[in-house]
Amino acid sequence: MLKNYFKIALRNLIKNKLHFGINLIGLTLGLGVSILIFFFVQFELTFDDFHEESELIFRLERHEMGEDGIGSSFSTPVITAPTFKGEFAQVTHATQLIGASAQAYLDESITQNQEYLLVNTDFLEIFSFPLLKGDRSKVLEDKYSVVVTETVAKKYFGEADPLGKSIRLKMGENFEEYQVTGLLADIPANSSLKFEMLINNLNLDYSISKQSQNSWFNVYGDTYLKITDPQAKGTIEAGVEGMMKKALGTNYKEGEYYFTLQSLSDIHLSDASNSGMAETTRPSLLLILTGIAFLILLIACINFTTMAIGRATTRAKEVGVRKTMGAEFIQLVFQFLTEAFLITLSALALGLLLAEALLPIFNDLFEKQLQLVYGPIQILILLGLVCIITFLAGAYPALFMSGLRPIQVLKGNLSIRFGKQALRKGLVAFQFLISFLLIASTMIMVNQMNVIRNFDLGFDQEMVVLVDVPEYPSTSFIKSIEAGFAQAELYRQSLAGRSEVQSAGITISTYGDDAFWNAGFPTEEGKQFNFRVNFVGGDYVKTMGLEMVEGRDFNPQPGADSSAFIINETFANAMKWSDPLGEVMPNSRFTSHQIVGVVKDFHHNSLYNQIEPVLLAKSPKALFSGINELMINSATNPKVMVKGKGMNFEAFRAILEEEWKRVFPLEAFSFSFLDETVEAQYKADERLGKMVFIAASIAILIAAMGLFAMAALSIAGRTKEIGIRKVLGASSLSISWMFNKEFLLITLAGVLFGLPLSRFLMRDWIEQFATREWPSWVNFLLLTLLGIGFTLAIVTVQSLRATQMNPVKTLKDE
Repeated sequence: MLKNYFKIALRNLIKNKLHFGINLIGLTLGLGVSILIFFFVQFELTFDDFHEESELIFRLERHEMGEDGIGSSFSTPVITAPTFKGEFAQVTHATQLIGASAQAYLDESITQNQEYLLVNTDFLEIFSFPLLKGDRSKVLEDKYSVVVTETVAKKYFGEADPLGKSIRLKMGENFEEYQVTGLLADIPANSSLKFEMLINNLNLDYSISKQSQNSWFNVYGDTYLKITDPQAKGTIEAGVEGMMKKALGTNYKEGEYYFTLQSLSDIHLSDASNSGMAETTRPSLLLILTGIAFLILLIACINFTTMAIGRATTRAKEVGVRKTMGAEFIQLVFQFLTEAFLITLSALALGLLLAEALLPIFNDLFEKQLQLVYGPIQILILLGLVCIITFLAGAYPALFMSGLRPIQVLKGNLSIRFGKQALRKGLVAFQFLISFLLIASTMIMVNQMNVIRNFDLGFDQEMVVLVDVPEYPSTSFIKSIEAGFAQAELYRQSLAGRSEVQSAGITISTYGDDAFWNAGFPTEEGKQFNFRVNFVGGDYVKTMGLEMVEGRDFNPQPGADSSAFIINETFANAMKWSDPLGEVMPNSRFTSHQIVGVVKDFHHNSLYNQIEPVLLAKSPKALFSGINELMINSATNPKVMVKGKGMNFEAFRAILEEEWKRVFPLEAFSFSFLDETVEAQYKADERLGKMVFIAASIAILIAAMGLFAMAALSIAGRTKEIGIRKVLGASSLSISWMFNKEFLLITLAGVLFGLPLSRFLMRDWIEQFATREWPSWVNFLLLTLLGIGFTLAIVTVQSLRATQMNPVKTLKDE
């Protein structure tokens, strides 16, 4: 019996090749993209699930009162981990994670920059990263022991067993020898923590003074805890106030400094701008992508439904005969569902091939390492898609056609123009609504990203190269910065003598959200004044192309202007200085200093944020004397900014590397472009825009095929009417217009609902930008005209072809 259902279904599909092909292509495109999206969403939802007892792992979030209320961050003091472990019996393990880098010998003559995490011995007891070699509880016991991943081990030792071998790392002024005591498998792709090497945090002594390690107001990295049970979270948070009273004594003020616990499962999916050391994905991205997947599938299913209803008149006699021969309602339903199932199954097979082909493009677009692995969860997703599509696409046509009355069918009295015709038109209009919604959303996103791309940031980013200078670790933060700048100055001066170099400066921070450090001090009125700070040197202002509004630039010579500050206009306005030159900070704690210049406001942050008060300084001493708050969100090693004279980049790069080898013969040369740093801030939204564009393109293609099939069915069902009209003298254009009117109304309905809806749905997205601009109404008008032209072209071609048929043949048909 089942075999016969499939035989008949296959026969019907082969007989109607056009409709079968349109449905197959539409569902294949929809499934190919949707499979990628659903697997990606499922992959994102599994982040950090591989850790055993993951429900017991939490990250500390620090909350501190500032001028604008309570501010939150995942950067915590070094003392946090041991204090929480000592104060709360519910905390079984605790570790601080501090990211750092050092020069490492790859062989006896070449060094390279090596990133690592400073952790304590509890790290591998909290996290279940697969340890291939070594004892989990002992690999980090010694100060000079390191744990490396497989990739790092191969880089240093090839295929040899790395255990017991040594790696030389520059700590402070000297290279120290570290022994490999553990080998980790490469970090899983669905881990929110990524690292290459682990080192015992006893090595903090090389870069952080004991005083800073024991301070509650110097923050460096993230703190993770493992607790006895999930319910202990509330007990620990309730006890934080008592712990802080004990730790801060008379400096403690209730509600002004405290910690909360964030579950490991809540870390990866986050909208927070400051995500700490964890890799995060915005939950809204997953919702948008899931919505896109369902919309594309829905358009393909609508095609199936509308064509099935359109073919009801041709299948009606089949239904009438089968019912007359004794076929039951449920058998007919099953027959039509079998046809839908076969099309869906075929589309799934082709969709999987399409998904595999698109996977590299998808991974490149979202910078992920997604693999199409067909485990139990993935198989359930695929089976669920088959069932849902079979039901959505086939249920209504199956129920409608199976319910036809055989007497009416066999007498030729069947008409589906009333009611069912309205349903078909409504479904096609809904297709156009979805298509124009996606197209308009793409237009809004493209327009906004063009605004961002062409916006004047207040500085010159073209042909500016950033060269990383080796970090100089020191327990004295000021000494570390000054020594780093001294090294950078040697390289800057070697470049300044080259005719190919227009200018060169030195900077700690480059560009982007939280790139400039946060600083603050209490004013004489007792209010906290917060601002952004960057330490610079050489011809920084000139190289960046900043515009001086008042005063002068820094003297580029080393040691000059060590007590001078340059501020931006927003800083001067916030301080209410009408004449900022010569002004000093309103706090007596600051040592001798002076404002020597004011630069025109520039965007040091991305355009998601408003311009903030900014201070530039050459030396940290004068600034650090007066501030009571400093948050470092970016690297602390200086970078030399070099602006070329427009020559060929490869030749320019060769000059940079040549001078580098002269100044730093043993250090690895690395560089980046300032404009790429700027663009990187908007990558997430650029990716989303590309994904919506792809979805819109697919939606248009599927809708176009659906419109083509619908027009063909509509015209095929009215060939006799066309013949009569031609005999009575109607022109081809008037007949064509008769069909066009019908479909133009459908198109306009989709446009009139789709365009306003796109503006409503995109409102939250565009309002995340401090600098934003909606597309002109002309763009929406052009989009409407494009939709009308699109419909006219498809319907006109088919209707004109139908009018060329000889009316004698069409009228003789019956």
